[in-house]
Amino acid sequence: MPLTTIQSEVLDAISANRSPESHIAGGIALNYTPSSPRFSEDIDIFHDVEEAVIKASDLDVMCLEKAGFTVGRQIWSPLFRRITASKRGESVKVEWAQDSAWRFFPIQKDPVLHWKLHPFDALTNKALAMAARAETRDLVDLVNHASSTVPLHTVVWAACAKDAGFTPLSLLEWMRRNARIDAPVLKEMGVSVAATELKTQWLELAELTEARISEAAHAGIEPGVVFTGPHGAIRWYTESEAVEHHAKLGGAFPKVEGVRD
Repeated sequence: MPLTTIQSEVLDAISANRSPESHIAGGIALNYTPSSPRFSEDIDIFHDVEEAVIKASDLDVMCLEKAGFTVGRQIWSPLFRRITASKRGESVKVEWAQDSAWRFFPIQKDPVLHWKLHPFDALTNKALAMAARAETRDLVDLVNHASSTVPLHTVVWAACAKDAGFTPLSLLEWMRRNARIDAPVLKEMGVSVAATELKTQWLELAELTEARISEAAHAGIEPGVVFTGPHGAIRWYTESEAVEHHAKLGGAFPKVEGVRD
C-alpha cells in the first residue's frame, strides 16, 4: 500500500532533518511503496543517542507547526517522544526513540523517506519484536518481506546478534508463540489476504525456517551473522560465494576479498 496523504505531507515537512543519526525505521520503513502489503499507522524515527532524540523531535515539531500541522504531545521523555500531527481532520502518530546502533548495514539514503533503516536490519528488529509481543503487523511484515529474496531463516539466524540471550531456535519458538492474527486489525491495515491464508503461509514459513536453522546449528555455523554474496545480496551459508557478515556499531557494507574497483 502507498503512504497515506498525511504521512507523505509529514515526511516532506521534516525531510530536511533526516540523517543517518535520525532515520526512519519501524513498519513504515518496510511498507512505504505502492506494492507494500499494508498501511503503517505511525512514523518511527530512530536515533543512536538520547541527545539526538531530543534535538530531532524539537526540530521536527517546529517544522510541522510551521507547515500548518496541529501537534498534540502524548509522551515527551528524553528517550521516547510521541505526538499526533493533524491537518484537515486527518492525523498520524510520529514517534522518536533511541535504538541500538548495533546493526548489519549502514542507514540507507532513500528518495521517499530520505534516510531509513536497511530492510534487513528492519526485519531482524521485527523478528525480535514478534518474540516479545503478539502484534498482527509483525507477522504480516515477516511473512511478506522475509520472502525468497530475504528468507526468514537468514533473518532469524542473524537477529541473535542483537539479543545474545536467544539462540535461533529459541527465537523462532517465541515468535511462534506470538503468531496470533486479529482479523479486524488486518482489515484496518488494508491487508487483502484472508486471516486463514496468512496463517497457512506463516506455518509453512516457520516450518521451513526451523529446518534451515536446525541444519545450520548441526553444522556448527556461528549464530548472529548474515551471509552475503556479490553486491551485498543476502545468501545462506550453503550458497555459492556466501561470506559471513557481522553486525557492528553503525553497520557496514560487506567486503569482498580479492575484488578491486
